Amino acid sequence: MTPEPLTTAIAATAGKAVAEKGVREATKVAAKLTEVLVGEVKVLNQEITVHCPEQVEELSIAFQAKPGLIGRKMRFPFGAPRRVKLRPVTALVESAAEFITMTTRGFEINTNHMSEGELYILDAEYDLDTPGFVDSLVQRNSAREYPRDHETEYWMHAELKHPDVLRSAYGRLDLRDLDFNVDVGISEHIKTVVPPGFLYELRTGLELLAERNPHAKAKLGVKHALAMKNRGKGDTMELLSNLQHLFFPSTFSDFLEVKKDFRYSECFRGTSFYDALPIPTWPRTMKVTARTDLSLDACAADGTLVYKRDDFLNSVKRILGIK
Repeated sequence: MTPEPLTTAIAATAGKAVAEKGVREATKVAAKLTEVLVGEVKVLNQEITVHCPEQVEELSIAFQAKPGLIGRKMRFPFGAPRRVKLRPVTALVESAAEFITMTTRGFEINTNHMSEGELYILDAEYDLDTPGFVDSLVQRNSAREYPRDHETEYWMHAELKHPDVLRSAYGRLDLRDLDFNVDVGISEHIKTVVPPGFLYELRTGLELLAERNPHAKAKLGVKHALAMKNRGKGDTMELLSNLQHLFFPSTFSDFLEVKKDFRYSECFRGTSFYDALPIPTWPRTMKVTARTDLSLDACAADGTLVYKRDDFLNSVKRILGIK
């Protein structure tokens, strides 16, 4: 059923209100820093970058030192930042340590080593304590799966819900490393190439370990030995170990490619496993994280995650000795 226009409008208004509140909270400290600076220097530019995975906001303020500033101390008692850097624009050093003194309530800028008329950039990072802030700003559409002849593609899309909210009174506000998670299904593909005899060998081996009756255990031993003989060369535990190696992030990432506005970040095995066996053998899915950046200059991002399905299955076949 299609939502009623009024219901949709109410939901959109409520969502925007949450986003606006989040931006106000995110810019609160920035506004306080700027208020102190405006009284002492000429503020030229202000930006906020939200590092999404870490939930950290980086405040960047460019300013010019006014005459009469040197020798004074600027205090910023607005909570403990993660880190603070201050450097002259013309300097090659990343940060001049003598400019900053950390305090129990925040930090101070010592102007004794500054020069009148010089341009400086102040960078300060604070933890972003606004639950749901990023989700209130960004719409992530569920990944769409498109099977191809030799690959599987997952289409990814993310966009700002309310771009005008980022036009804060403080200045520019950008989102960096916004994550997009995709569940890449692999179990259904693996079971098409794993020989039934190998699965039978694993089942009988597990039954053999669990069996307590000596007579039944002997019968299972014969079945297991026959299954091993029919399979051919290769130690069972070594084969399973080599299969597990395929699901290490450093290995599985070789079968992935991220295109367009997104970039590959990480992958890890899902928490559920192929359930035809009572032991964890291979996961149903691999969880893949891609990241992108959003801003007023780029309100939306599109991308494709390519899972090189046939290359992965060929690696499984090589491990199991399948021609």
